[in-house]
Amino acid sequence: MLRSSVQTFTLVHGHQRLLSGGLAGLAGASQVLGLEHNLKSSFSAGYGFDSIAIALLAKSNPIGIIPAAIFWGALRNGAGLMQLQSGISISLINIIQALVIVFVAADVIVRWIYRLPRGSGEQAVFTRGWGG
Repeated sequence: MLRSSVQTFTLVHGHQRLLSGGLAGLAGASQVLGLEHNLKSSFSAGYGFDSIAIALLAKSNPIGIIPAAIFWGALRNGAGLMQLQSGISISLINIIQALVIVFVAADVIVRWIYRLPRGSGEQAVFTRGWGG
């Protein structure tokens, strides 16, 4: 029983990676073939970094991705207008984005450094010794 559930989990996990890679390839192909009509050297404008940051901000919650992406997009789009109207550098938005990532990740980092239990009351297991 245990072996079949492990095999099923591995099979499903492998299919998830295959599906996500396929969807990413289709998104890139539609961008190149539909909008740009050629592959430019500046094709990837930080999409990977933005997607990782949005997933971190949403704490990998599928529903939380939507407001996190809207917030991140508002920061990105508002940067140019902010620079035009107020004369503030776009680098301020990069600093704000970095601070958002640090503060979201700070909870996990502090709990790891001080070995604090998780919010549900269970102790997080980072390593296991010979005793199990």
